[in-house]
Amino acid sequence: MFMNFWYPAEESRNLTDKPLKVQMLGLWFVLWRDSEGRARCVHNTCTHRGGSLGDGKVVGDCIQCPYHGWKFNGAGSCERIPSLGPLAKVPSRARIDAYPVEERYGLVFVFLGDLPESERPTIMPNNEWGQPGWRSLSMRYRWNINYVRLVENQSDPSHIEYVHAGFGMAGKSTNYEVPKINVEESAWGAGAMVVFYSPDLPDKDMKKLQPEGRNESGSGYHGAASTWTRVNFSPTNHMHIYLYAVPRDELDLEIFLVMQRNCMLEDKYDENFLKRMAIAVEEDRIVVEKLDPQIPSTEAIGEFIVPADDVIMNYRQRLQDWERRGWRLDYETLKRNRGKVAYSVPSPARRQDPQNWAVTAAPVLRSTVSERRRLPTGG
Repeated sequence: MFMNFWYPAEESRNLTDKPLKVQMLGLWFVLWRDSEGRARCVHNTCTHRGGSLGDGKVVGDCIQCPYHGWKFNGAGSCERIPSLGPLAKVPSRARIDAYPVEERYGLVFVFLGDLPESERPTIMPNNEWGQPGWRSLSMRYRWNINYVRLVENQSDPSHIEYVHAGFGMAGKSTNYEVPKINVEESAWGAGAMVVFYSPDLPDKDMKKLQPEGRNESGSGYHGAASTWTRVNFSPTNHMHIYLYAVPRDELDLEIFLVMQRNCMLEDKYDENFLKRMAIAVEEDRIVVEKLDPQIPSTEAIGEFIVPADDVIMNYRQRLQDWERRGWRLDYETLKRNRGKVAYSVPSPARRQDPQNWAVTAAPVLRSTVSERRRLPTGG
């Protein structure tokens, strides 16, 4: 799992002035809204004796530890240590890590890392959100998988033919072939568009969206755990799907799906779109949760790779790049010391002053990848 990316912690509508304890990257955090309605996020463990701040309460703009009443503001500074008396100066070392928060697309995103603002990866854009002529739908679900498997599944054009009965021909077409993929890269991801032939849509209204039995679709990734899919039913009818995922733990992934469409905009069609999406999600889950190994090698060890996997290979190269930057958490150490050491993902404030902290920074892996290279394909 990687630090230094934006992750969706929760839906905006569910965040109030009450503490909300959430797990991300195998560690625990607490979120709340301050008196001005701003979303805040800090490390969950009190620097005193390990109290769970998420089980405390919000007092003013601070989160108060339920154990000894220590108060921490949204910037992570400790404002009050009751046992020292009302006039005591609070040592700066009593602080905890606090993280940048942004709200977009109905979600609360938290930047779990220590990069300064100018160097941070971006949140995957959803340019259709709130725009005239587009309608948004959302859903969330949770799979027992590693986040890498989600990104690779969403970036895989060849699985649609066999996994998704409503979009593929189930291998019945003797002319089936994935066309040559032209991978287009962006600053923080890559993707490709491909022409698909699919069966007629069962609903008569939805059948009008795709009159020729073909569509141009594509998918790709942005950052460590976000993906996009674009379905062009026709030159004018489009559906875009954005998945913002957060690894709660190594094999526990929560996905927030935001769907945009510019066709059949009446609300009477929402149920149909959501139903079809839920079917596709379940079709993917059944297959992906059973993949072996659960966490694939970034170097394609034990796999025979084909050209249709080019976006996936691009993603694995990016993972190697980010590991070389020191962004990959040492999960084996985190897991081995769980219950013994209260690790905290380092924040921007810790990067500015790395020495003056009580809670131990989460360890990162020292990369064994020496240089960027193109992974082999079997085609």
